[in-house]
Amino acid sequence: MFDTHIHLDQYSESQIRHIIKNPKLAGVLAVATDLSSSQRLLALKRQFPRIHIAAGFHPEQPLPSSLEQQQLFEWIAKNHQDLTACGEVGLPHYLKREQPDLDYQPYIELLERFIVLCKRYDLPINLHIVYDDTEIALDLLAKHQIQKAHFHWFKASDKWLNELLKTSYFVSVNPDVLTNPKVQRVVESFPLERIMVETDGPWQHQHFLPIHITEQLSATIQKIASLKQMPYDFVSRQIYLNSISFYSIK
Repeated sequence: MFDTHIHLDQYSESQIRHIIKNPKLAGVLAVATDLSSSQRLLALKRQFPRIHIAAGFHPEQPLPSSLEQQQLFEWIAKNHQDLTACGEVGLPHYLKREQPDLDYQPYIELLERFIVLCKRYDLPINLHIVYDDTEIALDLLAKHQIQKAHFHWFKASDKWLNELLKTSYFVSVNPDVLTNPKVQRVVESFPLERIMVETDGPWQHQHFLPIHITEQLSATIQKIASLKQMPYDFVSRQIYLNSISFYSIK
């Protein structure tokens, strides 16, 4: 099993060792929230080969200053050969719900800078994009002819779900699929060959401890298999192959 979206730097040192040494876990894509998070993940990658990392800025937080943005982009340019992807990047849908007057334009401009960076260094992009923000993201991805985009924990109306289906981009789901009809709809709609699994750890999913990564992934795969009416082993293998192929992991 491969976790395609986890905030590994938010775990303790002992928890990280416990997670990475689990023989059932082939590897993880650890996503960053800002520059310090990206730096921490690179240090972990050098310690544990099964950690693959993405550098980025999580959009559900105050926008970084121009200087902070420049420092992050300079760090990515310097270390891009150690990166597997850019992420987590996207748009602040939930922050906008809390702050209806939030100016979206600077976040859109920052997302486009990350997209341009991915194109320059031929990196997949790991996206925090849900609901109507899908329209903005798809326009930007098409504008820059991005080939590899991963919409993590994707949820949207049928309209935007169908628009995403028209592309070649991938989605991932986590234990939220066990109870959330919107996430189940994503699984039912997308071909198995374009689905990956994640935990978004240390996010607290019902009935699971954040440290129990393979248990979360296994339960997610089991639900996908049930929704697809396919054997668990077949689904598990295909999702694993999807993940390592999408992220070019050898």
